[in-house]
Amino acid sequence: MNEPFDDDDDDAVIAAPKPTAVKTTAPTRSVADEGQKVHVGLDVGTMNLVCASINQTGKVDVSTLRNVFLTVDKTDLGEMDLSKISHARIDDSVFILANDAYNFANIFGYRINRSMQKGMISPEDINSADVLSIMIRELISPEGGGRPGKCVFSVPGDPINTRSNVLYHQNIIARIVSEIGFTPEPLNEAVAIVYAECADTDFSGISISFGAGLTNVAVVYKSIPVLEFALNRGGDWIDDNVALAVGTIPNRVVAIKEKDFDINRFDSGRKKERKVREALGYYYTNLIHFVVKSTVKELDRRDLDLGFPDSIPLIISGGTSLAGGFLDLVREQVQKEEWPLALSTVRYASDPLSCVAQGCLIKSLKS
Repeated sequence: MNEPFDDDDDDAVIAAPKPTAVKTTAPTRSVADEGQKVHVGLDVGTMNLVCASINQTGKVDVSTLRNVFLTVDKTDLGEMDLSKISHARIDDSVFILANDAYNFANIFGYRINRSMQKGMISPEDINSADVLSIMIRELISPEGGGRPGKCVFSVPGDPINTRSNVLYHQNIIARIVSEIGFTPEPLNEAVAIVYAECADTDFSGISISFGAGLTNVAVVYKSIPVLEFALNRGGDWIDDNVALAVGTIPNRVVAIKEKDFDINRFDSGRKKERKVREALGYYYTNLIHFVVKSTVKELDRRDLDLGFPDSIPLIISGGTSLAGGFLDLVREQVQKEEWPLALSTVRYASDPLSCVAQGCLIKSLKS
């Protein structure tokens, strides 16, 4: 077994950071004085949209919306009171948005709609870009007389194991941000994590962002991206396979996954829930093995063992990484591989759900 890194607390139990509750109503938007420019960082995630901005006290505000929706059948509208439900009307259709959509889907057993798949705008629903535009506008529009400044938004890397259309996705998000009034600038999701987490190593590090649609990887040396790529597996891959294995729908798997789930335990809940938890453990383990092995293979292929004088940290982030036991399993798998770069530590980002948005904010303030 290799010893690629040395953490003083390797034997300690590493607890996954707790996710911030997603707001069910409109988020608190950036507030600025009259005429002041507001710069924001926007994480355009498959499962969550996250905005980071500087408030009037100089501190970072983070707001979040679930990136999901439900289409309401016209025949049901007469019986529904939408006054307290987050929704939008587009042409002749009505859509329940964000956390309200997620809750309705779980209560009534609906399959939820996603404006994004595999880290990019979904091609399966013609309304995806329009719904996404409404939610982004709600999330990042300044209040209090502030003027839109620069918005640095996250984009995925090019997946190495599948075809993708990152260029289309990037330009759609740039167009949405421009229409709100911001100057748009894309930034690789995994690179943003290094900007947010690695100031103490001169912005040098490796980051792996375990998202819902994709897993993104970046190697950054002194703030310069050296390598960026994505893998076509993430939280959705886990949810879809678990749902298929036990006979349920993916969003109900998500509900169980977000309820104190631990990869190594599946003895809580009723019988159906225990089956879901057991299957989740198997697919989480498979995902981690796949990502670590694929990352090592890609680093080897690019000869990235050359030119790095010092060891660098490996930062783990993303909503999928929040399961109990996740970091321990990553560390265990890293130790088993012939890692091509010397690692000083393998650790969580300080806030795995908001660090991409915060890295984008750092970039927006410095550019």
